[in-house]
Amino acid sequence: MTDIETQLATAQDRSLLIAIYNFMDEETFSVGYVMAQDATSVCLRVIDPNGAVNGIQIIQKAFISKILLRSDYLRSTEVWQQTAIAQHREDPWQIAQWTDTLTLNPDHLLASALQTALTHKWIINLGTLRQIDDETAEDADFTGFLGDFVGDTLALNYLNPWDLSDAWQLDMKLDEINYIRIGAGVCVNMQALFEAYTDERF
Repeated sequence: MTDIETQLATAQDRSLLIAIYNFMDEETFSVGYVMAQDATSVCLRVIDPNGAVNGIQIIQKAFISKILLRSDYLRSTEVWQQTAIAQHREDPWQIAQWTDTLTLNPDHLLASALQTALTHKWIINLGTLRQIDDETAEDADFTGFLGDFVGDTLALNYLNPWDLSDAWQLDMKLDEINYIRIGAGVCVNMQALFEAYTDERF
């Protein structure tokens, strides 16, 4: 096992809140509890800065630069999580709506999550890299629903919330995906936009 896989296994076995650095921006990271991992991906129950559950995130290990099992931020988040539980606001998006239906193949977490999202027409948030020039890339994310998923290629139907006339389809290979999020606040809010500004309810 690699160091990253060992840390993920430790976090899962001990139910530790962890930080996963999977962005080009070194100040940005994902926080949560490991639910499962396979050879290429890890599934995380995300905890936001308010201590609340904010969806399920599947991250490709190829994008992970490091993992922290302990830090002051994680200690603070644990306190905020207990506060959220005490105030009954720990699960604002009712994550069981998705986890009760989400079918994960333990050997193919990402592909099986995408297939479930396609089947149920779920809105997902997808992170990737946007190439600026030959030498420069930056983090990018898109929120929409899958129009197609065949083999290692998917098509994401995307609506720009800042320009509602800007609706288009993004084609992508699986190995270009940094992460997907399901059942997060950004997904629930985009679902409302699709329902309000398209003829079909998804």
